[in-house]
Amino acid sequence: MKLSLTPFLLITELAFLLFVFQNAKPNRNVPPWRLMAFWVWIVFYAGVATYLGYLGVYVSEVLLNYYPGFWLQSITVTACITPVLMSGGLRHDLRSAVDATMWEHWIYFNMLRLAAVGTLVGASRNSFPIYFELLVGIPDLLFALSTFWILKRTKADRLSSRQFFYWNLIGAFVIVPAAPLLLQLGLPGPLQVFDAQPDARAVFAFPMSIAAMIGVPLFVLVNLLVAWRLFEQRTKQPVKIKQTLELRRLK
Repeated sequence: MKLSLTPFLLITELAFLLFVFQNAKPNRNVPPWRLMAFWVWIVFYAGVATYLGYLGVYVSEVLLNYYPGFWLQSITVTACITPVLMSGGLRHDLRSAVDATMWEHWIYFNMLRLAAVGTLVGASRNSFPIYFELLVGIPDLLFALSTFWILKRTKADRLSSRQFFYWNLIGAFVIVPAAPLLLQLGLPGPLQVFDAQPDARAVFAFPMSIAAMIGVPLFVLVNLLVAWRLFEQRTKQPVKIKQTLELRRLK
């Protein structure tokens, strides 16, 4: 097995989520048990997905016949989003978690994406698909570098919620939907366009599969979580202002 930082990256991501969930105060002094149960579920899923990657399931000939590039990572998204869609209480707790977390902490979390420099090194050594690095890896690395600028603006109190909202959306959209499409175009089969070696199977081979199946989807989901909460706050704010004005008129 090749030495890789991807397991440590995943552990750091999970530790950050634990930190965020533990700091949430959805019901004053009541422990956020729904968030903790959600975190345990994510850890369990991460363990299963990592083990399947270790077994080579993601690059098996049987799976390659079903165009896995298009849908494989969506399993992770579905596993994480389904509990949120099914539980209003969990959505409430997630709102509390986002509200209780400083913007700087979300920015620090995205700094972990600087690990994308590893794929750049891999591409230069012909151990990672160059086309995927150029179209996905480098844009992701550039987004990671933008965290320093965003952090500086935040500390100077010069970053608006609108700017932070769009920045998080960019963080998600540098990966989706380009990555799934490009992955499939690099996998063996009738849709393969990028056939230079190594092809996209290198992305799903262990231990890189940890990043492909868990690490990167978690980054995208966290970006979307923060953007979702910021959007909610922006859309509700005019309503609150209107209600305040109406109360003043009644007085």
